[in-house]
Amino acid sequence: MISRPLQCLVSVLLFTVLFSQLSIAQTDAIEAFEKQDYDAAIQVWDQLLLEHPELRGIHYNKGNARFRKGELDEAIGSYEQALGEQDKDALADIYYNLGNAWLYKQDIEKAREFYKQTLKLRPDDQDAKANLELLNHMPPPPQQQQSQQNQDDQEQQESQEQQQEQNSNSEDQNSAQQKQEQEQQQEDQSQQDQKDQQQDSGDEQQEQEQQQNPSQGEEGVDQDELMNAQQLLDALKDRETENLREQIKLKTSGTDQEKDW
Repeated sequence: MISRPLQCLVSVLLFTVLFSQLSIAQTDAIEAFEKQDYDAAIQVWDQLLLEHPELRGIHYNKGNARFRKGELDEAIGSYEQALGEQDKDALADIYYNLGNAWLYKQDIEKAREFYKQTLKLRPDDQDAKANLELLNHMPPPPQQQQSQQNQDDQEQQESQEQQQEQNSNSEDQNSAQQKQEQEQQQEDQSQQDQKDQQQDSGDEQQEQEQQQNPSQGEEGVDQDELMNAQQLLDALKDRETENLREQIKLKTSGTDQEKDW
């Protein structure tokens, strides 16, 4: 592709001198552009467009600065805003640079169309002819390779989606298993609580029954003790009675001896 130097449309902008201040500002912008200070040039041109929006050629100059910065989309936008330019040669330059911008964006059809527009306005434009002829002899993009690339991209996307689905299913299974284990633990705990409650209830009932009705063994022990106590008391009574009888017998059977005075 033949890329010629991007020239600012000095003649277009200055074919009518509106104000001396406009001429000075335009000169400053062109000097900044030639020094490759594109941001400074764009800043000056933006200010000029605010003051004189009718000067469409400034959009072309801005497009050239954007193109030099590699901002192709912005450059195309500026070129399209300049398409209302009435000067035939200036309009041919706009079409030519639009063709270059689209060629850099690898849009062959749009680039070819703008080169044709350039040749309609300026049939002897050798650069546009050379670029158009070069595009006409370029082989079409390999469809098979592009199709294979699209297929590879699709397969990769499907693989990623399948992997995501498997991961999601695995997470769902793990979640369901954890939920089932939690429910089983809760059920086991509930059954254990019921057993403990039943055990406590049985112990309380047995304790109440023991308090209300003493056991047979304890009753037997108490009766034995009572019988032994009664027998002991009876024996003691018999012995006291016997002792009493002995005492009475001794007293009645004894002989009184009188003293011999």
